[in-house]
Amino acid sequence: MPEAVIVSGAGPLVHCQWHVVTKRLRRILLRDGELMLEQRTIAVPNPATRSFPATMFKKKPQIKNLSPLKSSERRKLADQIRRDYSLPEPQTEGSQEHDGQTTQPQTLSSIRNALLPDPTSSAKFTTTHGAKSILIAGTVYVGAHPGQEERILWFQLGKDDRLIPTVYTLWLNPDLLPLLHIGETIVGKLKGGADLFAPGLIKPSHRFDERARKDSIVAVAGHKSDTVPRWVGISKADIATLQDNATGTAAEGLHWEGDELWSWSPLNKGGSAAPESIHGWRGLNPEREEADIEDDEPEPEHVEGGVALESSTADLKITDGDVPAEEEHVPSTKGVDDAFMEAFLYAIYDAKKNVPAEPHGLDFPIQPSFLISNMIQPYLRQHSPHYNIKKSSWKGTKKFIKHLDKQLLLKSKDRNGGETVILDIDFKDERVKIFQPYRLPKPKAADTADDSGSGAAKDPGTDQSLGQKLSLQVVYRASSKLVPELLPSKTAFYTSQEITSALKQYIEDNPDLVNESKKRYIKLNPFIANHILGSNPSSDDSKALAAGEIDRGALNRRILDDDHLCIPYHILLRNDQTLEADPSLKPKAGPPPRITLTIERRGGNKVVTAVAGLESFSINPQLIRPELQKKCAGSASVGQLMGGKPGMLEVQVQGDQRGVIEKEILAKRGVKGEWIEVVDKTKKKGKK
Repeated sequence: MPEAVIVSGAGPLVHCQWHVVTKRLRRILLRDGELMLEQRTIAVPNPATRSFPATMFKKKPQIKNLSPLKSSERRKLADQIRRDYSLPEPQTEGSQEHDGQTTQPQTLSSIRNALLPDPTSSAKFTTTHGAKSILIAGTVYVGAHPGQEERILWFQLGKDDRLIPTVYTLWLNPDLLPLLHIGETIVGKLKGGADLFAPGLIKPSHRFDERARKDSIVAVAGHKSDTVPRWVGISKADIATLQDNATGTAAEGLHWEGDELWSWSPLNKGGSAAPESIHGWRGLNPEREEADIEDDEPEPEHVEGGVALESSTADLKITDGDVPAEEEHVPSTKGVDDAFMEAFLYAIYDAKKNVPAEPHGLDFPIQPSFLISNMIQPYLRQHSPHYNIKKSSWKGTKKFIKHLDKQLLLKSKDRNGGETVILDIDFKDERVKIFQPYRLPKPKAADTADDSGSGAAKDPGTDQSLGQKLSLQVVYRASSKLVPELLPSKTAFYTSQEITSALKQYIEDNPDLVNESKKRYIKLNPFIANHILGSNPSSDDSKALAAGEIDRGALNRRILDDDHLCIPYHILLRNDQTLEADPSLKPKAGPPPRITLTIERRGGNKVVTAVAGLESFSINPQLIRPELQKKCAGSASVGQLMGGKPGMLEVQVQGDQRGVIEKEILAKRGVKGEWIEVVDKTKKKGKK
């Protein structure tokens, strides 16, 4: 009878015919009806996989500092990817109806963003490759798709100009590469750094993907998760034409789920888990039994089609729940233009309605920032990051104002420095007279607002700040003194918790810094002494330098409190906004904003309360004036903020109304007490 081999090693015992690599084999022989066991060490070639002592990205590569790509360079690289991987040209026709659903055509911009999101950073790296540990250099490209954290999305090796996708890119771009399938046992071997051999492939009943030619980039998935790529390699044979009895190397491994590229993150948090399945990849027939797959008799379902870049994000089943389940409609450029024009007409119509006399509560000249934040965004039909001036045909506020000027809706003027301001608006234009107001998006918390306000305050179509939820987030940028020893990038934003975690990880990676007798104290090394304590030395720093050690908490506070090390920024998030979900949100440098309530005497002995700084909290001063007037039972007016930037408004109301404004006006618009500063100028000097 033929010999059978039982292989001992990790995992369950496998019965095969010399098909699994092992060092220790046991042979069971049947001689004269007696069972005999022979054990010996033998080197057996594996027809499915072969491991090497040192494989690329099995060890951590040396990655230099990241630098952001210019927009033109990012577009150029995205177009190169489209050519290298023969992606379909963007559609120019309008929306199409398929299976009862209307789909928007893919634009060149959307395809580019799906491949290389904006912004994308790059960095040079070096690593070793192959059995001889040959040093090889290349470039990594780092970016974050909507709803996800920063990851290495592409890499380039040596003199090969091609950008090679990581599994993170493949999980978001179905059918980008030809997808090969193997048994789950072989998946474990590949993720250990092995190459793929032809006998390990599960061959379809008819043929492999036609794109799987020699020197092409291919992806590999196991039969259990047959639509989720786990491994990326370069084919060493024409896999598309492989026969049943083919032998030899099918593909050489470049990157896989679990290697150091997959594990990289800005704060060394480790890799993200793969989705359970991805719609759009050519998977196997899910009804086949595992035994059939192991016997190399699969019959995968071959589906023709191109890359579904637009729908990929919504189809993923991410385990951490970062990606929203419902796909958001992406408007066309013309749709954004129309929305901005409607919003401008609505703002003029609403200003005339609230303040009958000209200039209807508006203070000229109007700055571009005021136009967008107070006359466009509150009146858009839909609040979405897709409705952005950069998504319009004008690409900027200046050209938008010029367009309105050509439409004879306003008069504009270019000032020194290239800024364009609005000098006047034609409130009597026929388009304003016949304008029909439409229903605006309702804030989620609007139904919990106080019903005692005026009609303007209760109407969600008038005041979009009513019921909003605000959260103030302080973030930091690292100076060059902390990069790359403590933090990986000068351009990324970090929370205080992330910086603390980075310091903790740095100490864990350098155990010799810990004072064994006093665990709370850290010994000073050249990096801590020169780059941290030496950046802006104080008396406490001198004491620590003299002692040669510093308390952990003091070191953490020293890093966060020194703006020479951590440059503070802030961002005010509205409702469900997050930095991860909306990359268009940009933190602002400087201290967090404040609303100032100034109580002072004006016009003799008349006490008034002036409210300034509302715009920073998405509150339109024009829209709260009627409510203030009714709540305070006195006159209220809106005018230019004295000493403020042009377009910054101030609301004045008779009497000392700080209590009413704080508790009844600002509180239900999401403004917390610590964000309000009260200045009382009516008190006599010397009195508290």
